[in-house]
Amino acid sequence: MYYDTLSSEEQVTHLIKPIIEVLQEAGGQLERSEIRDRIGEKDERIAEFEQKLYTSSKTGNQYKKFDFKFNFAIKELSYVGIISYVKYNPKITLTQKGARIVLDSFDAAVEVHDKAKEYWTEQSAKNKSKNPVHEESTLEDEGEEVSTEDGIVDDFKVRLQSAIANMSPAKFEQFSRALLTKMGVQFTNKGIQISNDGGIDGYGYHVDEEDFRTTRVVIQCKRYNTNPVSEPEINQFLGAMNKFQADYGVFITNSRFTNKAREAAREGTPITLIDGNDLIRLVVKYELFITPITTYVLDDFYLDD
Repeated sequence: MYYDTLSSEEQVTHLIKPIIEVLQEAGGQLERSEIRDRIGEKDERIAEFEQKLYTSSKTGNQYKKFDFKFNFAIKELSYVGIISYVKYNPKITLTQKGARIVLDSFDAAVEVHDKAKEYWTEQSAKNKSKNPVHEESTLEDEGEEVSTEDGIVDDFKVRLQSAIANMSPAKFEQFSRALLTKMGVQFTNKGIQISNDGGIDGYGYHVDEEDFRTTRVVIQCKRYNTNPVSEPEINQFLGAMNKFQADYGVFITNSRFTNKAREAAREGTPITLIDGNDLIRLVVKYELFITPITTYVLDDFYLDD
């Protein structure tokens, strides 16, 4: 994978320009999750990096290295005044300085990463003062510090992503139907086939309660470990949709869609694409097979000297 060939600092730097670009395109404000999605759609190498799970050599737990690097990039952009955000608020806002940046001539390493080294030096000194026997910090250690405020949520998302990836194809279909049922789709037995047969995995109806309109819906589910969903699979699904005279289709994967697959989904009969990141958000939104809990975090008042 491309990002595995980069140094730890390069992995951070390569995310900076895409983050600025999608914020500029969106008019200056997006939520963190929206930024992650949009930079992945622009660069499939980023999308692949965002999806990959790594195993910690210290604990044996799985984690997303992308989460650390993304948090690093956000911190650095904030430190140099290109973006601003409020702690625990998902919205990221582009400053006037950021809005004026011309990306074609912008050097992220010089203009952001090098200038932010002062911030990381201060953070390292602060950590050492709190724990004198603390070993020399590495970039990964600092990444864990950056993401502490979201640590519980990030850990939940990683475990959920891993659990979905380990489902059998049949269980993934069951999971997908349960999710869409929560979203208002009523399924019938028509068109339901065994996974991997090239057909559709569900047929049903969606009733819009506001205007009493009923639409025919078909779904396709692909549970992959690493491979993305490609354009030919979307085209095959379009053929199945026409066979069942569907008004629209829903293609669900725990992985991601290539850019050409997304383009193909915009042509002809409408197809809604739900990738791995969308699945995590929808599971949380509809509380599908999960139990929500309330937790608390300490504000800086308790932590600062």
